[in-house]
Amino acid sequence: MGLSKTLLTSISFVRGRPADLRKLFEPTATRGRTVWPKTPADLLRFGVRWDYDGVVTKADGKEYHKYQLQPNAGKIPSSIKQWRENNGGTHAVMAIMYIPKGAAVDGQLFEDEAVKAIKDI
Repeated sequence: MGLSKTLLTSISFVRGRPADLRKLFEPTATRGRTVWPKTPADLLRFGVRWDYDGVVTKADGKEYHKYQLQPNAGKIPSSIKQWRENNGGTHAVMAIMYIPKGAAVDGQLFEDEAVKAIKDI
């Protein structure tokens, strides 16, 4: 499975799980901590994680929750592993996603923002 397909599969998975979506719209994780996925099996299955990077104010004057997509360690999908090896390891940032602060939990909004974030990988 290619890199884009692997990432799109993870986005679809999150969108289908209301509890996971809520974590991205109403984060309880502190800055630098993983918001999704949480289970060891999912960390290996998807090979990536969304880490919370706090609230930022963008040029439009609005506040957003900022998330960084990073590759995981361990036995992960080969496309993610190859990206990780070519781009600086598990702390390399693959993509940055912004979710409007205070926005209602919305699967379509999450999908739109996540797809926009990964389009240049």
